[in-house]
Amino acid sequence: KDRIRRKSKLDPFKAKLRSLILDDELTAVLALGELQQLGFDGSYSIVKDFVATIRPSATKTPTTPVDHPPGKEGQVDWSPYQVWLGTERTVVHGFSFVLPHSRWMFVRFTLNEQLETLVTLHDQAFDEVDAVPAMMSYDNMTTVGRHTGPGEVWINPRFAAWAGPYEFEIRLITPGNPKEHGSVERPFGYIENNCLRRKRFRFEDLDDLNRHAQWWCAEIANVRIHGTTRRRPLDLLRIERSFMKPLPRSRPEPYRDVPRRVWTDFCVHYDTNGYSVPPRFAGREATARIYSQRVEVLIEGEVVAVHVRRFERHQRYLLPEHEEEFKRTTGSRRVLESAFLRLGDEAKTYYEGLRAQRGRGAGHHLKRILRLSDRYGAAMVIAAMGHAARYGSYSAEAVARVISRGAVRDPLPTPEGEVPMPPDRVRRWLEGLEVEDRDLGDYDDLVDREEIDGEE
Repeated sequence: KDRIRRKSKLDPFKAKLRSLILDDELTAVLALGELQQLGFDGSYSIVKDFVATIRPSATKTPTTPVDHPPGKEGQVDWSPYQVWLGTERTVVHGFSFVLPHSRWMFVRFTLNEQLETLVTLHDQAFDEVDAVPAMMSYDNMTTVGRHTGPGEVWINPRFAAWAGPYEFEIRLITPGNPKEHGSVERPFGYIENNCLRRKRFRFEDLDDLNRHAQWWCAEIANVRIHGTTRRRPLDLLRIERSFMKPLPRSRPEPYRDVPRRVWTDFCVHYDTNGYSVPPRFAGREATARIYSQRVEVLIEGEVVAVHVRRFERHQRYLLPEHEEEFKRTTGSRRVLESAFLRLGDEAKTYYEGLRAQRGRGAGHHLKRILRLSDRYGAAMVIAAMGHAARYGSYSAEAVARVISRGAVRDPLPTPEGEVPMPPDRVRRWLEGLEVEDRDLGDYDDLVDREEIDGEE
């Protein structure tokens, strides 16, 4: 008589489980978690046995165990993954730091593998461990070093300078022998199929992805019972830490200096992105100091702007104070130009000379010449500008000297058809520019007036 088949707790969930395994490509562990959220209260073994019937396990190749004494070694490597960040499919670089003895992991994701990023993630990993292994081993990554010949190894001097305070040995694995780096390379599949697949590779942005990675390390990877050690990595780390070096008291933050020019949009550009500086520095030579998470801009050795480093591309980032200065100075410049050019064609010619000789400082001279016009009259100032221009002198000081020395005896008449700006209107326009902030050039004006009055 045929045995009557007993009902299984899994029966109502088999269709869903089949979809999770074959369509979503989840592991049995992740599929169990999904089913439990739907009300399944059976065991993992039931799920695993069913999964084996629809997706047989791959044949495992036997390997020779490698002994890793506690505190002796840490391993670091990169691995690329494709994920969705918002609506864009993006290649991210997974940084994995593993302690082979305890199997403790630190995982983060970035948009590049640059040296500044690499060492910053090292710093963060060491901070979480609260100690440093005696040796750190790497594959051939040029940010760390490379094999240059039989028995010959080149270590990147910038990486060596950063690593100095930690006092760990730098080791590059033997080319063609990945077994030496198995502790960090084997978990890359685990990261893909457990960490990223939990969220179906979809995240709001890079920060969201790294928050998930941090949660996954703390709540899943480092507190599971490891298949080889049969212990939790976090528990073994507490023992291993006593065999490691203490953190150094001071650690210099790595950076890279890149020569740049401030463009007319008052930004320096790095990696396709623009970072603002005060608008008055437009056209100047600058240095972009690149840290892993920020960008500093230096003019003549002085830091004039500090930005959060951005990894999106082709964007322009303006600090509020720079944008406000631009709006303020742009408005002032236009008003000054309008008032100055209404003095006549001679003013237009002189203004062109001012711009050629004084560059962005021309606005300061415009303001001072307009005040001379308010005081001595437009005809006198126009004549003085013409006299100064004949000698190639383009500045407010030159115009003031011509007037004070009486070099102009017969001021030019107002050109026919020109309507000069009334002095009181010029005064009101200038006063309107200085409601809150005073220009340091005002103090020069006071000195100039004293000199002019004294020579009169």
